[in-house]
Amino acid sequence: MAANPSAPWVPPPPARMGAGRVIAVVLGALLLLPAIGLVAGGGVLVWADIWGRDDDGYLFTATDEFSSAGHALQSDRIELETDADWVPLSSALGTARVEATGTDAGEDVFLGVGPTSDVEAYLAGVERTVIDDLGLDTSAADQVLLPGGAPAGPPAEQDFWTVEASGTGTQQLSWEPAEGSWTLVIMNADGSAGVAVDARIGATTPALGGLAWGLLGVGLFLCLVATLVLVLALRRPSAAPRTPYGTPPAGPPPYWTPPAPVDRNTAADAGAPSPATDPAAQRPREG
Repeated sequence: MAANPSAPWVPPPPARMGAGRVIAVVLGALLLLPAIGLVAGGGVLVWADIWGRDDDGYLFTATDEFSSAGHALQSDRIELETDADWVPLSSALGTARVEATGTDAGEDVFLGVGPTSDVEAYLAGVERTVIDDLGLDTSAADQVLLPGGAPAGPPAEQDFWTVEASGTGTQQLSWEPAEGSWTLVIMNADGSAGVAVDARIGATTPALGGLAWGLLGVGLFLCLVATLVLVLALRRPSAAPRTPYGTPPAGPPPYWTPPAPVDRNTAADAGAPSPATDPAAQRPREG
């Protein structure tokens, strides 16, 4: 009688992801996004700190072209203050530098930085252009022309400038930033109308290196943590748990196989008489 084969084995369905693993995946993904941003930002700052400086150690913005039909180009007020004594402006900004080249041949250029109150008093009623975000890809919307007339005198004759530079060709002004309200002014040296220059600004920023490496290190650490959380949350459990000793494994029983037939003519005990036909086995024992 042939044995009925058992039903084919079907693997169990994969285990569903529990709520804890789902939360871990979400947290890992949320942690990975800012980590990538920190790594990218820190990498850019490290590049700028190492390869973006000029021979004097300054980081400069791109050179922009500025012009005004009035008598002066004036920056918006520069407010510098710090509430932490352990982060002085000299460490954060270092030395600031402004470079400007007049685009009109033979025209001397004046650069000056002074207290905002004194600058406003000097330029009150003077036709000038006020510029926001000087040197930071300034657009036409960042420049406002204020109506007025000519200044009372050439800028170099004023005595309130903290630092100043004037002359033909490229003029360079270096300034040690300090707490307070300051204004940068670019004019023709004689105070005439029609100012046009190519200018850029920069600073030594001594604290940039520490900030850059700090951001990069924090970003790499968060990337490592986020990756570890995601790997642990998404790792699939083992297919079959270990079975304790002595316990039959789960699953369908094996197929039964009948034993092979034995040829009695060739078996080892084929010539031996059976108890039923052996006369000695049938002889009664003597009392």
